Amino acid sequence: MEILENIHNSLIFYPTKEFFSSPAQNGIEHEEVFINTPDDEKLHGYFLPSRQGSGTSHTQKVVIYLHGNAQNVSTWYIAPVEIQKYVPVNFLLIDYRGYGKSTGKPSIEGVITDAQAMYKYLLERGYKAEDISVYGRSIGGAIALELAVREKVKSIVVQSSFTSLKEIAKEIYPFIPEQLIKNDYWNSKELIKKINVPVLISHGDRDEIISISHSHKLFESANEPKKLIVLKGATHNDISNFLNEKYFDTLNKLFL
Repeated sequence: MEILENIHNSLIFYPTKEFFSSPAQNGIEHEEVFINTPDDEKLHGYFLPSRQGSGTSHTQKVVIYLHGNAQNVSTWYIAPVEIQKYVPVNFLLIDYRGYGKSTGKPSIEGVITDAQAMYKYLLERGYKAEDISVYGRSIGGAIALELAVREKVKSIVVQSSFTSLKEIAKEIYPFIPEQLIKNDYWNSKELIKKINVPVLISHGDRDEIISISHSHKLFESANEPKKLIVLKGATHNDISNFLNEKYFDTLNKLFL
C-alpha cells in the first residue's frame, strides 16, 4: 500500500526546491511566513498585504492562495500580486510540504493538512473565519474544496481544476489501471455539493492539460450562489494573462 501511495504522489506532485525570485527583488510589500503543521512539518511562504495604491483603506479580508502542483512560491507569488492590482485584499501564499523551503514530502493527505494549518495560522493572526476566502489553482482547486468542507470560509475560487483525481488520472495517465485510484481521492465533484458559500469556477477554453469539461461538471454540481467564467484563449499555464474586468469584478464581490 505504501508503494502505491508513493507512485500516486510521484505522479501528482512536482515540487521544486530552487528559488527563482522573491517579492523583495521586485519591490513588493510582503512578510515572510513560516507555519508549523500538526505533524511537525514547517511550511514557508508569504503574506501579501493588500496593495496600498488601491485607493481603499486597510481590509481585514484575506485569501488563502493554494497553488498548482509544480514549482514553488518563488514563481507563484506573481499570480496573487497581479490580482491585487484590481482587488484590494490580503493574500496568504504558502508552499505545501516538500516545496521550496517547506519541509517534508508532499502527499494527498499531507497537503490538506497543510491547507488547514494555513487557515489556523490566519485565525491565530486575528482574522475571522467569515473574512477568509480560498483561491485554488489547478490541483490547488481540489485542496481548496477539501479545506472548505472542513472549515468555515467566506467564498471559494476554483480555477483550472478537475472533477476528481480518478477522472483526471484516466485522461493524463491512461496507462495506470483505473482500480488503483480510489474514488475518494480529491473527489471535487462530490465535495462541491457540500459547500454552501459563493463559488467561482473559471477555466481557459484552450486548456491542454485539464479539459474545460471538468469545470462545466463542477459548476453543475455546485450549489448557488455560483458563477462560471470561461476565459477565452487561455491555456492551463497562461490563464493569469487572460483575467479580465468581469473576472476581477467577480473577485471583488466574492472577497470583499
